[in-house]
Amino acid sequence: MQMAQRNYYAFLWHAVFLALTVALTEINTVLPSLVVKSGGGTVEIGLLTAIMVGTPIVGQLLFAGYLHMQPRKRGFLLLGVGLRVAALAAVAGILLISESLSARLLMSSVFILMFVFAISGTFAGVSYTDILGKSLAVEQRGRFFVNRQLLTSLAFLISAPASRWILGHYAYPLNYFWMFALAALLLFCAAFGFWAIDEPYVRPAHEAHSFFAVLKAVPSYLREDRVLFRYILLVNLTGFGLTLMPFYVAFASRHYGLSGEQVGTYLLVQIVGMILSNFVWAKVVKNFGFSNVVRGCIICGSLLPILVLCLSGMPLPVFLSVFFLMGVAISARKIAFDGILIEITTNTNRALYKGIVGTTSLTTALFPLLAGGLIQQFGYLPVFLAVSLFVASAWLTVSFSTAKE
Repeated sequence: MQMAQRNYYAFLWHAVFLALTVALTEINTVLPSLVVKSGGGTVEIGLLTAIMVGTPIVGQLLFAGYLHMQPRKRGFLLLGVGLRVAALAAVAGILLISESLSARLLMSSVFILMFVFAISGTFAGVSYTDILGKSLAVEQRGRFFVNRQLLTSLAFLISAPASRWILGHYAYPLNYFWMFALAALLLFCAAFGFWAIDEPYVRPAHEAHSFFAVLKAVPSYLREDRVLFRYILLVNLTGFGLTLMPFYVAFASRHYGLSGEQVGTYLLVQIVGMILSNFVWAKVVKNFGFSNVVRGCIICGSLLPILVLCLSGMPLPVFLSVFFLMGVAISARKIAFDGILIEITTNTNRALYKGIVGTTSLTTALFPLLAGGLIQQFGYLPVFLAVSLFVASAWLTVSFSTAKE
């Protein structure tokens, strides 16, 4: 029990510093605004979103089978974090000399470095989920996910005003240089939490672990485990709403412009939504379980695209409600989805199941690439309405027990 308590606080340490990092490089506000500032549009935003969201999913297919066979995974976790720190620091360096680079070279360099950041997240993500699942006592899990989200939201609240000040005080590209440089430093601090973890040794199940073996095994796992199948449907359908969020900044820039101070305001409002909703989600998890938090996520995700369309052109303070609701939806997703995955898996199959979920999460891997082109070709209206319907249909996948007996 003492080991579990130590690991509990080590994971919370990492979560706080990671939250400070994420707020400085937020995928739904900061990164798309950087693309727009660099001269890009919806296609480039879609490509960057696909890199940030889709690359870890493909990486899970490549590496999860191998990681699944390792009795301890902390070394791989630290390797992934180290690569991510290096990538963020390199982006900061590129932005510092960006005035001497062409727009195409700047954007290509940033995209390549963010690809390194994303692919290294495979080692970090798969290993993190597995270590978390076997390092905490069962009775700690629900409390951990709620407390993690609460503490990370408070960390966001600290860093959001700082981000808003940096973006508004410094001119482009110096403002984004400071954002990425500070993000690299804070992520380095977050890694100390993983050094403190006492990872239990768990002998892996003797299942196939090569790339092709994992790919070949996917259909049989989906046939045999209907709970896993429904979870994958849930991830894919809600993924439409998740990967559409970065496009809201590009949409807003058409009506309100895109100053550094505005980007900071979007980020701040989003984080306020995350924090306030945490208190609601905490009650829901305690009284009704993770599934009902997922339902809340679906409601928010299906309403968001419609709200964006309805509020466009209205005064900016009114339109900011979009970013508030984004924070509510993101908070629900972060609390519930990892919690459900841990509950429907065991210590011996968790890493493999994480890889299978990634392998089959085609929506989050491919839709950002399509969305940018579809918006450019047909406009925002049909794409946003279609996404709203897809997310709403995810409601049908939540009617199952999330716990293995």
